[in-house]
Amino acid sequence: MRDGRLTLITAIGALLICGWFWHCRQSEQRLTLPDQANATMLLVIQPDEFRIEKGQIQFRGHLSDGRVIQGQYFSKEKENLQRFKFDKTTSVLVTGELGRPLPATNAAEFDYRRYLAKNGVYNTIKVTKLVLKAPVRTLNPFQWWQNKCHELRAQWVTATMQLPATLRLYVQGLFLGWRADDFYETLHAVTDLGLIHLFSISGFHVSWLVNVLSKGLIRLRLTQWIIAWIMLMILPSYFILAGAAPSLFRAVAAAMFGFLVHLLGWRVSSLSLWSFSLIAGLVVYPAILTQFGGQLSYGLAFALLFVGQFKPIKQAILLNLISLPIILYHVYQWHVLTLFVNLLILPIFSVCVFPIVLLAGLLGHSLTGLASAVDGLLNWLTELLNQLAALPGMVVFGQPPIVAVMGLIILTIVLMAQRIKWWSGICLVMMYVTCYGLIHYPTSGEVTFFDIGQGDSFLVTSPRHREITMIDTGGRVNFGGQAVTGRSKALKVSVNYLKSQGIDHIDQLLLSHQDSDHVGDITDVLQNLHVKRLYVPLGMMDNPRFVKRIEADLKNTQVISVKAGDHVSGTNLTVVHPMQAGEGTNEDSMVLHGAYGGRKWLFTGDLDRAGERAILTQFPSLTTDVLKLGHHGSKTSSDPGVLLKLQPQLAIISAGRDNRYGHPNQETMTTLSKQQIPFLSTQTSGMIRYRYTKSGKNQWQTFLKEK
Repeated sequence: MRDGRLTLITAIGALLICGWFWHCRQSEQRLTLPDQANATMLLVIQPDEFRIEKGQIQFRGHLSDGRVIQGQYFSKEKENLQRFKFDKTTSVLVTGELGRPLPATNAAEFDYRRYLAKNGVYNTIKVTKLVLKAPVRTLNPFQWWQNKCHELRAQWVTATMQLPATLRLYVQGLFLGWRADDFYETLHAVTDLGLIHLFSISGFHVSWLVNVLSKGLIRLRLTQWIIAWIMLMILPSYFILAGAAPSLFRAVAAAMFGFLVHLLGWRVSSLSLWSFSLIAGLVVYPAILTQFGGQLSYGLAFALLFVGQFKPIKQAILLNLISLPIILYHVYQWHVLTLFVNLLILPIFSVCVFPIVLLAGLLGHSLTGLASAVDGLLNWLTELLNQLAALPGMVVFGQPPIVAVMGLIILTIVLMAQRIKWWSGICLVMMYVTCYGLIHYPTSGEVTFFDIGQGDSFLVTSPRHREITMIDTGGRVNFGGQAVTGRSKALKVSVNYLKSQGIDHIDQLLLSHQDSDHVGDITDVLQNLHVKRLYVPLGMMDNPRFVKRIEADLKNTQVISVKAGDHVSGTNLTVVHPMQAGEGTNEDSMVLHGAYGGRKWLFTGDLDRAGERAILTQFPSLTTDVLKLGHHGSKTSSDPGVLLKLQPQLAIISAGRDNRYGHPNQETMTTLSKQQIPFLSTQTSGMIRYRYTKSGKNQWQTFLKEK
């Protein structure tokens, strides 16, 4: 800042980068194609961007004008999908529904539309017909080189499929930047213990490979000048071979700048090399600093410039401190063993795991004994990590505000720059404690209706989190005997949201009845959050199918069966249905009535009209301000006479977009219109939240702002 000329150059450079970022954001509309129901287009697809897994094809293709399209193709004939497999850059004719990916519709939900847009993808296509045309031939040498790199990567990924399971995951993750569908299921400790950076190819991998190759070339008695030229040719190819991730770009760019300045004989500091890689990264990937991987990659590389003079343990502590605010903002939790495990594992990976995995990956097909032995060692290491991750110590911190994240990062840098002064350390600790307190003890409570598609899942909390109640978990309906795959809506939406609010437990989990769209995700909720009490309608625990589904996860959970007139302990909720024991069907739905934030609420499950009339017979003075319409707005519920007696000021509809049942039914909508009852629907509003405080400052919020 003391150098006026340098400050001016920096300011101009920053303005240019901001202008470039703005230009790229504005070009999103120009690059987005209009929705089309029966679109046909010819795409050029690289073989390593065409995946056949679990009865579906996923791909990323390029139009002739440079637009990138993300595609998906489902087929009932799973065994015939392999006929579409190809190993050359190929033109493919696809027909299907062209549109935009759905944005996040809940707070704290992963925004797939924004993620794709940051990577230059603005359209998706649900393919109904797919025809392979012919391998692509090009006279452009740059494009030919790119195609060959993609083809080689696809061949290597295919070759690794023949390796033993765990060895395959390590080879693909450490050297090819490939994530198999079972990666996180097998290596869940990688994320729990903060080791995902080892499998996200970046500076650690590039430095290791450059070091190994350089030593090998030195042994061949090549000069440093020749080695630098060889590396400048190898690194761009490795960038594509390793998956071309934005976070990898930083490491490759920094290494290439280092070799280039060596050839030119310039004396450039490490900070300047980092700066060159940042500028290059922002030019090629303008949104790189808005992504989790980009933030960690550039943040940790920047921190390394400060901590080089410290001992390894102090280095590890400071590097963990610089990454912690970023991790908490994106993941919401942190394991206390993360620092210890990183100190233990990093040397093991550098000295042992990398070399033996690379060796077994190259020779495993011919030396099956070697592959089996290495696979056994990796299984042992993976099991050790999984056991460490299972130990107590996972702290659900919650999502700190972005301003607090920036403050924590700046304070950590000050701590490093000041050579660990006591006052900066105290300020850092106080800021973490303050953030934790504000997240875990909020002044407001809420009643939240999650948008989980076709199903129900609601959250009720009180100020200071004295009460945390969930009503139903949602779940996916299994149509035609097809297996339900992928992460559940509960993990993507409700569990994720709770953790973002600093919540690691549920005081009361209330299940209205046993249908999959209401309780299908209960296993994920029980496994990821401590549930103190589980309430079910009377008679539902006599259903052996339901009991079998949950009994393995009921470790420290008290199960309570309730009927009309019972009070739900620790809440303002009273059960008003069922009147007698049932089997957990729609007609047996648990219906709850309670007061929160100056309003009376009625949650009706999938109760039919006869059940609604029975409630008014037993509770003739019952009224409500907010009514969750029964059975997702079906005409089998919402009896006009019952609505007239309840006199709700607002109706809430929880239903999936374009669902096959036609919910909400037009008859129900006509009833609401005749009785002048306004409504909100998760179909158009996304997550619906009512926040209230003791002082009466209450507010309705909808996540989507349509209409």
